[in-house]
Amino acid sequence: MLKSKKLLLIAIMTCVVGIISAQTDSPYSRYGYGVLKDQAVGPSKGMGGIGYGLRTSRSANPMNPASYSKVDSMTFLFDIGVTYRSGKMSDGVNSATKPGGGLDYITMLVPLSKKLGLSLGILPFSSVGYKFGNTETEGSLSSTKAFSGSGGLSQIYGGLGYETPLKGLSVGANASYLFGTIDHTLQIAGITGSANTSIDLTELHLKALKLDFGLQYEIPLSKNNYLTLGATYSPKINSKADYDNKHHVLNSSGSAIKSDTIAHSGVNAGLPESYGFGFTYNHDDRVIWGADVTYQKWTDVKYTSLMGDQLGDKDRFNDRWRFNAGIEYMVNQYERSIFKRMKYRGGVNYGNSYLNAIDQNKKIDGFNEYGATFGLGIPFRNSYDYRTSYININFEYKKLKPKTGTMISEEYYGVSLNLNFSELWFFRRKVQ
Repeated sequence: MLKSKKLLLIAIMTCVVGIISAQTDSPYSRYGYGVLKDQAVGPSKGMGGIGYGLRTSRSANPMNPASYSKVDSMTFLFDIGVTYRSGKMSDGVNSATKPGGGLDYITMLVPLSKKLGLSLGILPFSSVGYKFGNTETEGSLSSTKAFSGSGGLSQIYGGLGYETPLKGLSVGANASYLFGTIDHTLQIAGITGSANTSIDLTELHLKALKLDFGLQYEIPLSKNNYLTLGATYSPKINSKADYDNKHHVLNSSGSAIKSDTIAHSGVNAGLPESYGFGFTYNHDDRVIWGADVTYQKWTDVKYTSLMGDQLGDKDRFNDRWRFNAGIEYMVNQYERSIFKRMKYRGGVNYGNSYLNAIDQNKKIDGFNEYGATFGLGIPFRNSYDYRTSYININFEYKKLKPKTGTMISEEYYGVSLNLNFSELWFFRRKVQ
């Protein structure tokens, strides 16, 4: 009965993910695919976002599908995460604070055999959310422009991880269905001094297949210490998308006096070739620390100019580098005290933006991103099988610092809650 209730809860949450997603509020999401989302889940979030060399039987790690082979042969793992954040934006004179958040991800991990694991789930890829405006005056005429956007990309993935006969080496792959819609709206009131309002709604609809490959090599250093090396590769995607532009002119009463629609299919909307490298050092399953580096070749990506970002192909994207480092510490998993069985995590990260923005002086540049995390893994045991599950609470600070002083800087404070359920599903009791 208890397992049936949990199955029902999983089904409901899986449906909910289709209508709720983590929201962003950043003017930089006006460009490209919006703000890229971290692929880290569960414990990885509290460790600065590392994952390429992270190998654990406690949760799925979609950052490196080779890690799925670590799953216990009698365990079902289910992980769901939600996030809340508060963002502060400043142009050096004015500032504004806006909240955001929502359902973050869902992952599942099950063993297919002793050395083969299967993971399924849904992850965010990017998020678009912004709203700003200005008033322009030319002679005796003035107009008010309001810019807004929403949407983003998500990915439903399925992956396998296999521990090869070569001792210590595991390989894996994820196949993801990437999908989503990006909306940009420009509303101009007071056109040529009249009471008319112009509304332009631009939409980009993307559907694509994304592949990720990974490997991990575990090296024993002593009885209770081992090093895990990890690497991932994602090939470039020359995907296409559908584009729609709907233009309306409304009079003072809100009635449409003109409407036009332009549609194009098969416009450029590609994704970059990506490489990831990392390691973790594990001491007696009590101390785990490691670091990652990610490289994404965005300058080779083709992206449609129809989205109206006023950027050329050579200016739109930057090759992206990202660095992460983190640590996890636990006193002793066999102690009675919950504080000694609790996992304490921390980490830092740094990266440059893949996108560029254009300021009021027509200068084009991007930003650097700095972040720090702190997390807690709070254990709890099921009363019927004594399996240990975790409530993971992570706190995050992030700063977006533009390379141009006339652009907006951003600061974010966030907290995420991840529920990681571990169930004994693949055990058959003997009948006496």
